[in-house]
Amino acid sequence: MGIARLVEDFNSLRGNLFPVGISRSNLKHFIVPVVFLSAFLFALCFCSILPISGKSFFYSVSLAIKECLIFSLPFVIFALVFCSIVRLGTNAIKYILIIIPLICCSNFLNTMLSYLVSLIAIDIGGTTQFIQDSVAADSLFPVFKISLDTLVSNDVALLSGIVLGLITYFLSSKLASKISMIMKVITQYYFKILIPIMPFFIIGTALKLQHDGVLLKIFEQYLPILFVFVTSSYCFVLLQYFILAEFSLSKLVMYLRNVFPATITAFGSMSSASALPLSIKAAEENSIQKSNASIIVPSTVNIHLVGDCFFIPMVAMSVMVSFKMELPGISDYVIFAIHFILAKFAVAAVPGGGILVMLPFLQRYLGFTPEMLSIVTALYILFDPLIAACNVGGNGAMAILFDKFVRLGRKS
Repeated sequence: MGIARLVEDFNSLRGNLFPVGISRSNLKHFIVPVVFLSAFLFALCFCSILPISGKSFFYSVSLAIKECLIFSLPFVIFALVFCSIVRLGTNAIKYILIIIPLICCSNFLNTMLSYLVSLIAIDIGGTTQFIQDSVAADSLFPVFKISLDTLVSNDVALLSGIVLGLITYFLSSKLASKISMIMKVITQYYFKILIPIMPFFIIGTALKLQHDGVLLKIFEQYLPILFVFVTSSYCFVLLQYFILAEFSLSKLVMYLRNVFPATITAFGSMSSASALPLSIKAAEENSIQKSNASIIVPSTVNIHLVGDCFFIPMVAMSVMVSFKMELPGISDYVIFAIHFILAKFAVAAVPGGGILVMLPFLQRYLGFTPEMLSIVTALYILFDPLIAACNVGGNGAMAILFDKFVRLGRKS
């Protein structure tokens, strides 16, 4: 009798999981990671065949794309932050004092946990391979260079987006919404252009690393970090759901079942935004007050990123060890963490969006060189499916927490 009931529960769970999230229409989302992985494989397979001039050209194109990205990034940061602030004001002005502190505290906690886990992992595992010592003598150099001086710093763009977003909304919510819509359209076209050229950026970067003889060594050395990331971040998200389920296994299974389709969609598309409709549906099913889902989920899709908060600091510190750099102390890391969580307001939930915004901050506050930035970028893009899935899972937990806070506030 017990076995029959177990089989019945399993079949019910399986039926509830897969039809909702994995349909033929969603299979198109898996094209993006396949293309990105193909770019890495192209560099790996054809690096020895391509002439030096060809590899140098691809590397030059990659550097040019990165230079253009860094140049345009302050404007993108301003637009995304402005839109996020206005969206919070438009959709949930009476909840803004709950949403922003919750998101900032969660991102800060996750970033600090990543620091702690990284120190423990590095202390236990150590490092036996130094990337800097492995670079080939005939390192690849670009055939041309584009140098663009940024007109506005990322910090100024970030602060300006927050301040002007709030001022514009309170002066005229209609005007703020119109400006936000225009900026949203512009950024959407920006990323529509960006995503198709990202494979060329990946090819150039990967060819450089492969020619220098470190591409395979990077994957060999940093695979343990991926294991640490998956173990720590996914277990932490699972713990959050378990606590929110009030330690009830049946409630935990229900929460995970509802959020599973959105998580799988994010894994396939490498984008939290692609999973937004399913994330809202999951939040509605997991919340007592379903209207809260339409407020919290769109507000957090770009700015509450558990996977980024765990993965980027972990890889960053591992890369610092590989380049024989001194790890940041707690005070220096807290300064970096504060800027890190503020920068989350400017992240676009698209493939590679999380790391592109963070490159200037890694360079400024942790002293990263262009070579180190290339390694972090390559690893982030390669493992973005796992990062995006973790982000969506974390947002699902945040939606339940927000619902509980709102209901608690109404009771009091």
